[in-house]
Amino acid sequence: MLNKARTLKDILWFFVFFGLVAGIFRLWFGLGATTNLTDSVPWGLWKVLNMIAGVALSTCGFTIGFLVYVLRVEKFKPLIKPAIFVAFLGYGSSCFALLFDIGLPYRFWHPLFMWNEHSFLFEVFWCVMLYFSVTFIELMPNILEKYKLKKTVGFLHKITIGVVIIGISLSTLHHSSLGSLFLITPYRLFPLWYSSLLPVYFFTSAAGCGIMFLIFVKILYSKLYNPVSVFGEQTNGKVPVVCSLNRNDGNTATKEYGKDMPMLSSLSIVGASLLAIYLILKIYDLFRLNLFNTLLIGTWESWIYILELLLTAVLPLVLVIIKKSRRSPYGLGTATFSASLGLALNRLDVGIIGYFRDAGSAYFPSLTEWALGIGVIAAAALVFLFVAENFSIFDEQWKVYKINKGIFKASFDTINRVWQAALHSGLQRTTIIGVFVLPIAFVLMYPQYKSDKGIYVVPASGLNTIRSILIINANTPGMSTEFPHLKHQETLGKEQSCIECHHISLPDDKSTPCSRCHRKMFEKTLIFNHEMHKGWVAADRQIPGLQPENKTCAICHLPGLPKDINSAVGCMECHKEDIHVANTLNLPKQFLYADSYFYVMHKRCIGCHQERKQGVNKPNLDQCSNCHQSYYTQYETKKELYGSLASD
Repeated sequence: MLNKARTLKDILWFFVFFGLVAGIFRLWFGLGATTNLTDSVPWGLWKVLNMIAGVALSTCGFTIGFLVYVLRVEKFKPLIKPAIFVAFLGYGSSCFALLFDIGLPYRFWHPLFMWNEHSFLFEVFWCVMLYFSVTFIELMPNILEKYKLKKTVGFLHKITIGVVIIGISLSTLHHSSLGSLFLITPYRLFPLWYSSLLPVYFFTSAAGCGIMFLIFVKILYSKLYNPVSVFGEQTNGKVPVVCSLNRNDGNTATKEYGKDMPMLSSLSIVGASLLAIYLILKIYDLFRLNLFNTLLIGTWESWIYILELLLTAVLPLVLVIIKKSRRSPYGLGTATFSASLGLALNRLDVGIIGYFRDAGSAYFPSLTEWALGIGVIAAAALVFLFVAENFSIFDEQWKVYKINKGIFKASFDTINRVWQAALHSGLQRTTIIGVFVLPIAFVLMYPQYKSDKGIYVVPASGLNTIRSILIINANTPGMSTEFPHLKHQETLGKEQSCIECHHISLPDDKSTPCSRCHRKMFEKTLIFNHEMHKGWVAADRQIPGLQPENKTCAICHLPGLPKDINSAVGCMECHKEDIHVANTLNLPKQFLYADSYFYVMHKRCIGCHQERKQGVNKPNLDQCSNCHQSYYTQYETKKELYGSLASD
């Protein structure tokens, strides 16, 4: 059993060290260099997985407290300590992860003094912070009992009921508020996930899945430290033996698996009942909002939505309803793990994936985002294992299996003996893992080792409200350019000249900014979205059926030919009225790729300046320093300091 725990710790330390390097890089280099977040998809893995999903899975603290202290269901009392501990870890790790997700981490304290009563996030911040404090107060008696502080423990026990009620209220408020937060995006969030019942969904799913997650944690703990309590006595073949129990009336009862399984089985019915309510509400919403066509249309969102419901509610319900699987730690473990995974997927869907179609681009977390997100979870798991091995949270088994954490006592007579001793010492094993992992993580995630080809362009910003002068830095700090936009417009021929620079516009637009198409700094950008065109054509032609997008091929591609670029009709055949194109531009038949921002800006700007520099009597109009004032400033500064050597 201890070997299993030790192996698990080694794996967790591996992810913790990766996360440590990722956290340092994020704080040092910023969000832009270490994440794949964009203005169109500003919420990423850290916020949704660690904050929203992590908090949701930690609701077992208030649900078990409600069952035991309010409803007086005494048979669940042995789970009070584990539930509070899981809630403490969940909320604590979520708050810690949030420090890395906000743009300026050193301003985390601002909501304490700078109140915005009209913000859902302000209310969520206070509720999460206060509930984390509540879980700390609830957890302290379990920790202080070991140190025999009887008076303090007695006082904390007296205020338990009041603290639990406050915790229930706070948790209810912030879970519903997290759902309410997404109500402000009715036209952005994909219809399958948007509903006026989002606050109810968030609370119900969190309460149900939080209970299921606690059961999963209890089964996992028993597997590592005390298999008899859940799995029963084991034979050499790992098959549970039917254990005999002596009742108070002198009779003997028999049951399969351990003594805690009836309690976990009963609790799973409570969790599954909440998930059943959640599922019924979801189905009701499909009818109420007439979303079955959207569900069956065959888009990737509909498939993810179906998978989410299967994992969150359908599979756990089926496994809990079946008596044999409900009374089996393996069947119950599968049900609870499925519910937990489904809840995390739901929060990812509502917080990130559901916005991809509106944003027009997909988001996939960077290696740094994965490393830090998983690293925080791994660190919380290590704290969980440490407390489980040293305090009476789950049971008293830790006193029997307490790990000897002595100092490194190996004799340095043979390499083999030193190695064997190191492998049996937690400190040395962790050190060895760190020595190997830290340099690998540094090389893999160091931002400056990334290729410049992946740099995305930052749109120009205006110095004033009318944007008469634009600041262009193209994601290169310290190398900005002041572009006199209004002056160029007046010189080249007023508003009629806009088409000369904004040579191709997006549909129904007249002057699309350069960065909308030329999105990458040093490589071409694919600007034709095939999947979205299929949906647009299907909607425009009002094509019916289960998967109307697949019936649009014959409209855009010539019959009898392979469905590729050569058989597709030209872009302007459909976009004559809504796309504006410069007359002087020699356009290809298809607008598939936009050249790199660097290439286009230099080609068009320098070319135009070369043509006009004699007419405006500015011979240096085509020189780099004419636009890049930072070059000029650096040159003049060096010249002043070093004289003629500055030009060498």
